Amino acid sequence: MRSTAIALLFAFGIRDCRDTSSPATDRPDPDTASAGARAPQTLTRSSAGPVRIEALDPAEDPPLFVMRGGPRGTAPIVFLHGMCGHGLGYAQSFQFSAAKKGLLIAPQADVKCGRGPWAKWSGDVNALHARIESGFRALGLEPLEDVLVIGYSQGATRAEQLARKWPERYTRLILMGAPQVTRARGLERLRGAVMMAGERDRKDLMKAGARALTAAGIPAVFQIIPEATHGAMGPTPEKTMGEALDWLWSNQRER
Repeated sequence: MRSTAIALLFAFGIRDCRDTSSPATDRPDPDTASAGARAPQTLTRSSAGPVRIEALDPAEDPPLFVMRGGPRGTAPIVFLHGMCGHGLGYAQSFQFSAAKKGLLIAPQADVKCGRGPWAKWSGDVNALHARIESGFRALGLEPLEDVLVIGYSQGATRAEQLARKWPERYTRLILMGAPQVTRARGLERLRGAVMMAGERDRKDLMKAGARALTAAGIPAVFQIIPEATHGAMGPTPEKTMGEALDWLWSNQRER
C-alpha cells in the first residue's frame, strides 16, 4: 500500500523540466518510483517513524519538502527540480538512497506555472540560499556546511549558481540534464561532481561538463539515467541515484 502511494505521488510530482516546456501543455511524466534500501552507513534517527518526505510547514507557499524519520546519514542534501516541476515526487523517488547519506530537502520553486502547483525558478539565488539555510536550521542542522546540491534541468543551473556563489557551503554537485556545459572556473573548491543525463536525452553537454571538471582536477564522472527522457528519473531511481551518491562518496576529495 505504501509503495503504491509513493508511486502515485511520484507520477504526479514529476514533469518534463526542459526550459523550453510550456506550462499550458505539459503533463506529468509517467515514470514511477521504486523503493529499495541497502545496509545503512553512519545513520541516525532524526524523528519518529520511517523515512518519508513531507512539507516542513503545510501552510507555507511555496512549500519546502523535507525528509522525516530514519535511520539516515548526517550530510545535508538539497534537490532542485526543473522548470514547471514539483519537488515532492522527485524527492520521494530516491528517498531511501538519500537517507543512507544524509538529510534531504527539496524546496519548491518560487514562480508558479499557470495556477500551480507546478513551478519554475526565479533568478533570485540569494532567496533560494536563504530558504535552504532556514529549512536546515528548522531541522536542527547548523552551521550549514559541506552541502550536496542536486539539480535537474533548470534546477541544475540554480545548483551550479549556488556552488559558485557559496563555494564554502555547497561543496558537492550532482547535475542532471543541465541546459549548458558546466565549466570548471569558479568551481575549483568542489569536492566532487556527478554529471547525469537520461538515456533518451542529449548527453553531450553533461559528458563535456564531466571532462572539464576532471581536467581541472575535480573528481567528476558522467552517468546515465537508464531509459529516461528529459526530466524523468527512469524506472529505477533508487538504484540510479544510489549509484551516483556512492560514486561521489567514494571519490570526493578530502575537505
